[in-house]
Amino acid sequence: MDYALYPIDALPAGELSLLSEAERAVYARRGEPYLRVRSLLRRELGRRLGCAPAEVKLTIGQHGKPLCAEQPFNLSHAGGLLALAFHHDAVGIDIERWRPLPHAEAMAARIMGAEQLEAFRRQGCPEDVFFGCWCAAEALVKWAGASVFDARCFPFLLKQGRILPLFENAPCVELFHPRPDFSGAVAYCP
Repeated sequence: MDYALYPIDALPAGELSLLSEAERAVYARRGEPYLRVRSLLRRELGRRLGCAPAEVKLTIGQHGKPLCAEQPFNLSHAGGLLALAFHHDAVGIDIERWRPLPHAEAMAARIMGAEQLEAFRRQGCPEDVFFGCWCAAEALVKWAGASVFDARCFPFLLKQGRILPLFENAPCVELFHPRPDFSGAVAYCP
């Protein structure tokens, strides 16, 4: 498994010729950052697959996630930062910029299992713990190809800075801090 982080505004200019017709329609709505990210993704996939970036076949999964049958990958972006992860099998990655959330405890109840939620509340609902857990939950559901609404189906505990999944056949979940005010997590089976 490998992943990389990129400041989106520092990415090379995107190339419209690399995008499919459907991607061009999305670019028309989302603009230059989308073009830069999608061009980088296609270049990375093309390099890994040994083909031209424009030849990479991307589809959209059930929950809107872009997929490549020949090369599992996942991406996340937040606060002008992009995270791309690649693996030989399913992989999920998420990054989040820390920000005040007036309803953090209610949001935590949607993504955390009972044991983790209790630990979170005992600690006073700190921002860094919330975002670490949020990233872990997102990485797990992306790894499973599920929706964030299914996050509680993948319970875990955050103990001593490590994510410990509490379900059978669980992947490894690694936490990381891409920048001082960011949290990140990547889920994969070694």
